[in-house]
Amino acid sequence: MMSYAQELPMYWRARLEVFREAIAQAQNDDPDIALLRNGVMRNKASEEMLSEARMKEKEFPNSPLSLMEACSFNTWFAKHPEKVCGEEIITTSREFPISIKGDRTWIENTIGHHIGEDRLILPVPFEWSIKYFDASDPDFDVEYTNGEYNARIYQGGVDYNLQIHKGDYIEDNVNFMDIRDANLHLMNFMKTHRGQASSKTLELEALALELELQMTEL
Repeated sequence: MMSYAQELPMYWRARLEVFREAIAQAQNDDPDIALLRNGVMRNKASEEMLSEARMKEKEFPNSPLSLMEACSFNTWFAKHPEKVCGEEIITTSREFPISIKGDRTWIENTIGHHIGEDRLILPVPFEWSIKYFDASDPDFDVEYTNGEYNARIYQGGVDYNLQIHKGDYIEDNVNFMDIRDANLHLMNFMKTHRGQASSKTLELEALALELELQMTEL
């Protein structure tokens, strides 16, 4: 589950600098240099700690990442782990130090997740993003955030529970028999609590969202 810092573009810019510095300081015979060049540290907690520390030490722009930044050092997949069809495994190969381990169920669930399978809300609108989703879990459990609010829908027996939090305060806690009803309820909440964006952008995104929902119902 991502921290609040990891939702900020400045965190990912700090992470890029941490990797560049680690590669510059590594020796050519360092067994981990291939990993670093692929944007992976053996100790994930250390990577996150160093990146957050660098973000606090130095001021980085918080504007959206450029394509080059998103494609450097595995940034895009590190930022969107829910889009990986499996689990990243570190191998002993110097040429291919990273492998993806996932079975058919994991792959099918991840693909279904991104083509709008009706148990999920995709794409999430405005400033909302997916905070947690494990495609290997047979039970439905997904968490969304826009920085201020956190919303979670999970399967509890035969029904689905929707919880919306603002900090420690519970904004909503409702059970639904049908996941589509839970998704619709949350989507309406997302529309109302949309985050920062221009009014023109909001109008266009709302129109696109309405069209997508209508197509899903056909």
